[in-house]
Amino acid sequence: MNKVTKARKHNSSKLQELLDEVTSLEMEQTRNKMQLAARIDEFMRDKGWNKSQFAEKVGKNPSEITKWVSGTQNFTVDVLTEIASALGVEITALFGKQQVQVIYRKEIVVKSVGVPTAIKLTTPYEHGTGIFGTCFFTSQGVKSVYSQSYQA
Repeated sequence: MNKVTKARKHNSSKLQELLDEVTSLEMEQTRNKMQLAARIDEFMRDKGWNKSQFAEKVGKNPSEITKWVSGTQNFTVDVLTEIASALGVEITALFGKQQVQVIYRKEIVVKSVGVPTAIKLTTPYEHGTGIFGTCFFTSQGVKSVYSQSYQA
C-alpha cells in the first residue's frame, strides 16, 4: 500500500541558487511540458490503455511513451498530431481542458395567456422535453421566432 505524505519544505542555499538561475520562460516551458504529459496520460487512462498498448497504437516503443509522459519531451507538431489521432481527440484537447463559454444570454419572460392553466411561450430557443417530462431549452445561435402553447 502506498503511503501518501505531504511535501516537505527544504531550506537549502544551493537549491535556492539553482532556482534563481532558472528564468521565468524556462519555468513556463517546464510547466507546459508537464501539463501536456499529464493530459496524454489522462487520455490514455480514460481509454484504458497502458503504455505498451498506447505505444502499439502510435507505432512507437513503450520507452518512447515513457519519455512522453515524463514531462521532459519537447514535442513536434507532427508527433502531437499522431498522439491526438491515436487518442481520437483534437490536438487542442491535449493542451488543457476546454471550458464551456457562455456567449449569449437572454432572459425568458413567460406570460399566462387565456385560460389560467395555459402558458404561451415565445422564445428564440429550441425546446425539448427531458426524460422526466420537464421542458428544457437550447440556444440555436440564430434568433428565430418560436411560439408554442403548453398546458399545465
